[in-house]
Amino acid sequence: MRTRQGFTLIELLVVIAIIAVLIALLLPAVQAAREAARRSSCSNNLKQIGLALHNYESIHAVFPPGRINTYIAGNGRCWGTYSQILPQLEQQSLFNAMNFSMNPDPDYTNSSAVVNLTGSITVLNTLLCPSDGAPSVAVFGGGRYAGHNYLLNVGSGYSVVRNPPAPLTAPTGMFFENSAVSIAGITDGTSQSVFIAESLRSEGAPTGFSSAAAFAKDPLGGFVLTGNNSAGNGPPITSDADYAARCLTNSPPGFQPTRGIKWLYGAPGISMYNHRRPPNDKRYDCRGGLPHSDKSAADWQNLSLNVTSRSRHPGGVNVVMADGHVQFVKDSINVAVWQAIGSRNGGEVVSADAL
Repeated sequence: MRTRQGFTLIELLVVIAIIAVLIALLLPAVQAAREAARRSSCSNNLKQIGLALHNYESIHAVFPPGRINTYIAGNGRCWGTYSQILPQLEQQSLFNAMNFSMNPDPDYTNSSAVVNLTGSITVLNTLLCPSDGAPSVAVFGGGRYAGHNYLLNVGSGYSVVRNPPAPLTAPTGMFFENSAVSIAGITDGTSQSVFIAESLRSEGAPTGFSSAAAFAKDPLGGFVLTGNNSAGNGPPITSDADYAARCLTNSPPGFQPTRGIKWLYGAPGISMYNHRRPPNDKRYDCRGGLPHSDKSAADWQNLSLNVTSRSRHPGGVNVVMADGHVQFVKDSINVAVWQAIGSRNGGEVVSADAL
């Protein structure tokens, strides 16, 4: 009799089953390794930004403003921090292409006013977290804007402006409107004060989009507005009770999926966040005051926010501290500790093992 060479059907099925089990066990490990690499790249981005901020400070003796506002009604020219540190990020040619006497937002409806289009659409990889798969260039209104993942710390309070009207209090963070914080002003210590934390990039808001539909689809994909840009309809957020009453509603007066869509612009939610709520909090982010820049000087003073840090990294967010070191902060961090490291001069004592 001849001996048959080869596998029986049962043996083949057993081998296939074993291979399938091995693949199923291997895939999560591969994905975890990829995410670890992406998180490391994100951390490196923040280190580069921290170094750029310190190089700026060594030249000017203060850190750059969280945003520049000229308080011209309808033409605030709100340039953000990243536009000021381009030379320190090895982007001198892009910095030279900016016209800082004009708005950072190009007027896409007027061909003669698209003076800052180059900066508006230029993608800077240093400002992008590789774990966030959102488009690096998003549409807002009639224009396209390059985004970023790293928001500037305003503090643990609500106001964005230097001298807000009562009951708002002055910002306690590193970056706010027309700020000029020096190292000497960080009395809590540079190793215990946050510069910048991660955020997600929104999908954008093309012309004609429905804010109600965008909110219903993904309420955490942007930020709720307390007003709709009508005159007088943009109250500030002044307290936790204000936040609960004005923002935690299923029918907000406005909603903008525009978080992180403009790296060159300085505005609550778009480039600024605060430490009122813990990272990746499930409650809505919110912006107080009128949403756009066609404001009177009094309207500017109402700008406020309750926008927390968010990321695609499992379990927490990366932050860069004022001494330049990068820290991974867990979502489970004690809220009091999170608020304490959001302050530059609050006098809080934070234990090294609390982060």
